[in-house]
Amino acid sequence: MDLQYALLLIGIVIVTVVAITAFDKARLSRPSRAARAGREAGITIVGPEPRVDIPVTPLAEPANKFLRTDTEITPRTKTRQEVLRQELKSLEEVATLPLNLAAGLRPRGFREPEPGREYAPDAKIDFVIHFPGMPLVSRNMALGVFKQHEYKLNKPRHLYGLRYQSNQWSDLELDPEKSEYEDLKLAIQIVDGKGPIDESELNTFIQLGLQLADALARPTRLPLTVEEGLVRANMMQNFCETYDVIASINLVPTADAVFPGRVIEMAARRVGMQFGPKNIFHMRNDLPLGGRYFFSMANQQETGQFDPQAWDTFTTPGLVLFMNVPCAHRPAVAFDKMVTAAKGLCDILGGRLQDQDRHPLTDKGIAVIRHQIEEIGDKMEAFDIPAGSATALKLFNEDSTG
Repeated sequence: MDLQYALLLIGIVIVTVVAITAFDKARLSRPSRAARAGREAGITIVGPEPRVDIPVTPLAEPANKFLRTDTEITPRTKTRQEVLRQELKSLEEVATLPLNLAAGLRPRGFREPEPGREYAPDAKIDFVIHFPGMPLVSRNMALGVFKQHEYKLNKPRHLYGLRYQSNQWSDLELDPEKSEYEDLKLAIQIVDGKGPIDESELNTFIQLGLQLADALARPTRLPLTVEEGLVRANMMQNFCETYDVIASINLVPTADAVFPGRVIEMAARRVGMQFGPKNIFHMRNDLPLGGRYFFSMANQQETGQFDPQAWDTFTTPGLVLFMNVPCAHRPAVAFDKMVTAAKGLCDILGGRLQDQDRHPLTDKGIAVIRHQIEEIGDKMEAFDIPAGSATALKLFNEDSTG
């Protein structure tokens, strides 16, 4: 009798294990909710799109950390030919970009098309829905549908069209009202300053695409599956966390306990800085590449801001110059500019330089920071997202316009 019960118990256990295993296999092979929604709605996956596989090796410092001076320098060697190639590439990039004739004259956030520039999705950081076909689509009709539903999304998104006759991609929001398009592409940025896109928002984006397709009577095509888009978003988030780095230099008085506000304002102007957004000083970048500023200067008090209405009474125990490394075109050169300005301010104000840990900043410490910046620039270049490029500015949430 005991043997029969034992055999029965063993049989129950075996059946249970088999059932659980079969359930797990079925669950793992089942597509995600977003993927099922897209397939059931008739979206065609047309891939493969060129991959952006970025095997990121994390830096010694985690994300959003200031570069330090107590890091050992690994010897790096660059041939003269490599240096010349980088210089020539930088010159070519500047030469081929259109001049920004409205620099400094436009309010912040204002967008206008730049002559000769093509506006199109960025395959590295955008999830794209393509709407091919005929007949032509008018700007107002397509943009009207887009505007009715885009409020449901949080990530940056744009509707692009292939202009009829000119055969050039453009942003519908920047085009004249009478524009017509052969093809349309709806794009959403999969990573921004708030992190990667999640499955819920990506599914909402696809639903917007379906509504646009229905209104325009056009098919929908995706170069990536939803799963691939989410994987890429997490991969790009890893990239951002690795290279979101700040370089800084502190200035403190050598004799007096504080720097007077009026003297700070005068010294900043003498080294070429301007008072501006966020109530701090900036060294403006007038080149078409990189962020809108090379670097900025705040005070060391809690808010970091200056009071422009009280220069004669305002004081601070110290100043800090800082730059967003991945948003600077040729970041090592931008750092050199910041060092020059910091030394100039010290001469005028009677101060001394300190590193992030408030230790004296020596020439050796400056060289250590510069070396780290060069490494970041080289690694970003190797991943085909150069520091200061349009893609980098979008990823690191930097506005390049003035």
